[in-house]
Amino acid sequence: MKESVFSFSVIDAHCDSLMGALEGNNLADSVPEGHLDVPRLLKGGMTCQFMALFVSDEHLEDVRARTHRMIDAFYSLCEAAQGRFFPVLSGEDLEKAHRGVSIGGLLSIEGAEALEGSLEALDEFYARGVRALGITWNRRNPFARGWRAEGTDGFTPLGFSLVEKMEALGMIVDASHLSDHGFEDLANAAQRPFVASHSNAREICPAPRNLTDAQIRRIADSGGVIGTVFVPAFVTSSPENPPKPLFELLFDHIDHIVRVGGMDSVGFGSDF
Repeated sequence: MKESVFSFSVIDAHCDSLMGALEGNNLADSVPEGHLDVPRLLKGGMTCQFMALFVSDEHLEDVRARTHRMIDAFYSLCEAAQGRFFPVLSGEDLEKAHRGVSIGGLLSIEGAEALEGSLEALDEFYARGVRALGITWNRRNPFARGWRAEGTDGFTPLGFSLVEKMEALGMIVDASHLSDHGFEDLANAAQRPFVASHSNAREICPAPRNLTDAQIRRIADSGGVIGTVFVPAFVTSSPENPPKPLFELLFDHIDHIVRVGGMDSVGFGSDF
């Protein structure tokens, strides 16, 4: 059972633990490798854990198939957890996770490369339970330019169509890892709240992966949420010699986002 049940939901909007599950880690039990498994989620009183479907550069030649294998690993985890961890497919499922003793898991694609340039593939992944999608990782894809890819462009025409289709399906549109021009294109195109699942404040740590104050406001004004990320390089510009403990620096990001976007605009996106 959960160690404690809070009056509010505790949600982490990003982790990469399914990569380990694909390599054989049984996340239903305590796993010495990595930061996250079901016993630790229960001990932390978590409501819902977003589970990223991320494919690294060396596996891009079969990105769609590998993403499906990660989804298979997710459902195997749900089965192995024997009722302690279940898929979140709707708002009702999230309410169930909040009220109950089990943890919800929400599938999120990190980088639309998984679609292989096909909008029809989005229906395929939605049918398998994917409910959120980050338009890019660091690289460029058929839909938009990630923050590390060279250029000054943002979305492609296909990217705008992707956002429109995601919103029609009721999926969560995620801006983390987008280039600044891509973020602007998304903010202008979005008709519903959008999120940055794992990003911090650029004013506190000037990494280009973090959000400017203007971007924080755009997300907040849309009704969206920013998940503060725990990766040291996005918490401080001196990760090897931080000026104070990293968790205190993370609080600085949270405080800044609250000041800029309001209390309802900030959450967690650990990147465990």
